[in-house]
Amino acid sequence: MNQERIMPQKTTRIGLIGYGQIGKAVHGMIDKDPDNGMEVVFVYDQIGEMVADLSRELVLEDLGEFDSRRPDLVVEMAHPSVTREWGKALLEKTNYMLISVTALADPEIEKMIEETTQRCGTRAFIPHGGVVGMDALQENRDVWDEVHVTMKKPPKNVDCANAGVDPDSIVKETVLYDGPTRGVCPMFPRNTNTLASIAYAGIGFEKTHSTLVVNPAWDTATVAIHAKGEGVELNVERIEGITGVTGASTPASIFNSVQTIGSTGPGIHLR
Repeated sequence: MNQERIMPQKTTRIGLIGYGQIGKAVHGMIDKDPDNGMEVVFVYDQIGEMVADLSRELVLEDLGEFDSRRPDLVVEMAHPSVTREWGKALLEKTNYMLISVTALADPEIEKMIEETTQRCGTRAFIPHGGVVGMDALQENRDVWDEVHVTMKKPPKNVDCANAGVDPDSIVKETVLYDGPTRGVCPMFPRNTNTLASIAYAGIGFEKTHSTLVVNPAWDTATVAIHAKGEGVELNVERIEGITGVTGASTPASIFNSVQTIGSTGPGIHLR
């Protein structure tokens, strides 16, 4: 009698850093499908109350003990400071996805990631997040003469602490930043990950021009990309609802990036 051969499925072990709006949503999406070949093996948040409802077995109280859970991929969904403080240690042991892409605006951090991955044979991943057309930006990065990105948000949805701006004082349309993308990232590190991703995918942090505009009359977030090179031009605009500093589509897009890397379940997979 013929017996059908079933290939064993390797489970991708995933650690999550940051358990706010995005972290909770991504965790729920991973756990929703028990056949996707992914398992969350730890959750870490520096604020203990954020993980109070999780089982003690799942919570990692000291991030320095991450390797005890043997993760295949660690996903940062907290703040660029995590990559600054822990990126090297994580990449010396496992693969790492940084959601706070603004960390790469610091050339020293970018160099550290590149050198550590080369030395240890690990990989660092940047999710496409809210970027529409990221593949086109990357494929034509040697063609673009200019890339200009405009981000528009209500001021209440922009974390202005690093920039020293009181969002409640803004009563009309105001340009908070206009210049090279490298400059906007440290000023608004929680809001400009999309701008950082576009710069990294395309022509870099210095050559990519970013404009951040706020208006209290708006209730949506807009990202508009204009790229131009010899014989090719790209114009993309995305408008979506926003909660806090996060666009409505962000959790799902982050999960899709994690799934692209980690899912080992059966079926047809679009990469």
